[in-house]
Amino acid sequence: MDYKKLLSENDYVISNSDEYKDEKVIVCKDSAVFLKWFMSDKNLFNKKIGFLMDDEGEVKKIEIMYDFLKYYLSIKDKYTLKMEDYNSLFVKGYSNKFLEEALEQFVSSNNGGKFLRACLIALGYQSFGKNDDKYLPLGCALELFQTSILIHDDIIDKADKRRGMDTIPIKYEKLYSDPIKDDGSFKEKRHDIGSSMALCLGDMGFYLALQVIAQNYKNNENLGKVLEYYNSVAIKTCEGEMVDVILPFYEEFYSGLDDLESHVMEIYKLKTAWYSVVGPYCLGAILGGADEDKIQKLEDALLNLGIAFQIKDDLLGIYGDEKHIGKSVTSDVSEFKQTILYAYVINTSYKDKLLKYYGKDISISDMEEVKKIFDDSGAHEYANKTMDRLFKDSFQAILDLDFLDLDKKKLLLGFAEFLRVRSK
Repeated sequence: MDYKKLLSENDYVISNSDEYKDEKVIVCKDSAVFLKWFMSDKNLFNKKIGFLMDDEGEVKKIEIMYDFLKYYLSIKDKYTLKMEDYNSLFVKGYSNKFLEEALEQFVSSNNGGKFLRACLIALGYQSFGKNDDKYLPLGCALELFQTSILIHDDIIDKADKRRGMDTIPIKYEKLYSDPIKDDGSFKEKRHDIGSSMALCLGDMGFYLALQVIAQNYKNNENLGKVLEYYNSVAIKTCEGEMVDVILPFYEEFYSGLDDLESHVMEIYKLKTAWYSVVGPYCLGAILGGADEDKIQKLEDALLNLGIAFQIKDDLLGIYGDEKHIGKSVTSDVSEFKQTILYAYVINTSYKDKLLKYYGKDISISDMEEVKKIFDDSGAHEYANKTMDRLFKDSFQAILDLDFLDLDKKKLLLGFAEFLRVRSK
């Protein structure tokens, strides 16, 4: 094959074969290597990339993931502009300085999202509806919900940073840093006010999201179904959060749950699978006109993908690179986070060794000992095998969705492959 004739001077050819050593050929052995290479250079987003199909297996996976990445980046640009419009509307019209000030804090927290869930809404909608942009308000509404629930999450986690920015309580601490008078209680009360305002803004964000849906789809015949499903996903997310909050406390101070892994899996389903994968895609599909039978089949096909996504997250939280994942690799351990790794070890002879570190502020060297416990006990292998099986099952389930257009099915498979190989 004369690959030099395939593309112009500014293009790239992707191959997984060592046969091609020309400087114009980028050799990517697997999807993970390709993703790292592609995301490392933003200039690549506007370049054409071709694929040499000398190996139909891995190269094909890279190609469908690349198609999804192109789709995602184009959709993300549309959402970014649309969200800027909404943000500007949210802060207009307030004569009260405290309300204007509060909404400015909310809007600043509503920037910097990845829009992956919103992208799934777009893909779900365009798989069943027209190839237009009517999905944009619904996707923005879900992103508003995401911002709001993260604001509440930050209070629960006592977090200082979110999306690389100060959380709402920290913003208020900086906003009110120099009191005119202080009887010694200023700092404590300022902290309380910051958390209280964050609660109020999180609550308000939920209703702003509903308002966006109601205003934009009031004449849409599918509005009732969309709202019902949206609320169902929101309730599941809250249920998952409640189990996620209470379970570490219960395990640390009461312990003895024989079915700990089932509780962990319940969190995975409610907080990740439904909220991050199943819900967004199906919301878009409902807006596009998909009937209940198809929605049920989509839910069945995508649930395992969402669970696998969360197991991947937990593995990255322990074994990932801090520079890539954006958080400390010791945080899951110090927070006594309940994961498939912990649930496995706690039923082995390594339980006492792990509990020496779990829930403690540990060092990087301590973390190496924790990793060794996960490795030696078989927890790491168990989590990987479970995740790989769920990814494999979900790929097959997506392939079996005979009512999906082939091009849209490939994009969904590309999304699944992206989740499988991501490093953050």
